[in-house]
Amino acid sequence: MGIDAARLRRGELLAGVGAVLLTVFMVAGKWAGGRSGWQTLVSVRWLLAVTIVLAFALVITQVSRRSPAVPVSLSLALTVIGPISVLALIYRILISPPAHQHAAAYLGLLSALALAYGGYLSLREEGVARRDAPSEIPVVGPGGEGGWAEAEKRS
Repeated sequence: MGIDAARLRRGELLAGVGAVLLTVFMVAGKWAGGRSGWQTLVSVRWLLAVTIVLAFALVITQVSRRSPAVPVSLSLALTVIGPISVLALIYRILISPPAHQHAAAYLGLLSALALAYGGYLSLREEGVARRDAPSEIPVVGPGGEGGWAEAEKRS
């Protein structure tokens, strides 16, 4: 199980960057009234935390695994949970905004959109990378060289 960053596709990169930015905006950015996103979003913070962890897990499994089974299941989970997180943030930021909302809230929403779209792209691009695919298996017909006819002649 070797780590190969070249296995990352556009979807995983977008989900990973979105997760990093959302984490930064949630913890360090001021969302409303001088409080961070973690302090402001009491009812949504754990949903966002699960979404961020899923995105990080998707990136880590994609760079460390040759088979697509685990990354595909993680991208499916991120494709389901990501839009739910985005809808929760849209409600909290755009529909029912708190007083004195700051730019970090809008940047957090954009990061969550990127994260959700990255999960969707990752799911659409499922499969094994060409260099990780099994090597070509030679196929020999019944009458060809090394086939059944030649084996019968030898016996």
